[in-house]
Amino acid sequence: MNPSLPQAWIFEDSATLALQLERLLRELGCQVHRGDVAAPALPPQPPPALICVALLGPQLNGFKLLRRLAAHNCPKLLLTATGRGSDVGWGLQAGATAVLAWPPTREQLQRYCRGDQHR
Repeated sequence: MNPSLPQAWIFEDSATLALQLERLLRELGCQVHRGDVAAPALPPQPPPALICVALLGPQLNGFKLLRRLAAHNCPKLLLTATGRGSDVGWGLQAGATAVLAWPPTREQLQRYCRGDQHR
C-alpha cells in the first residue's frame, strides 16, 4: 500500500464492473482496493480519499452500505444504473456525497478523487 497515493475503495459485487471502475480510478492516480460487500469495513490507515458503492447488490444494497461506512470522512459515491430520481434522494439521505449514473465519467471521478468537491 502506498500511503502517498489517494486511497479509493470500491464496493461492487460484479467483478466486471469493479474492474472497469478500478481502471478509471488507477488512471486518475488512485490506489484502488475492493471492499467486501458482505462485511463492509475499511482499515483506519491510510484514510480513504474516496469510496464508491454500487446501488444494487445481491448481499447488501448501497443505501445500507453507505450507512455502515458513514464514519469515514471522505466523498462517498453511490453508483446506479437504474436512473430513478428516487435513488438520488435516498442516496443522499444514506450518506452519499453524490449519486452518479453508471458508468461514471472520468471527469466525475476525478472531481471527487482529487478532493475538488466539498466534503
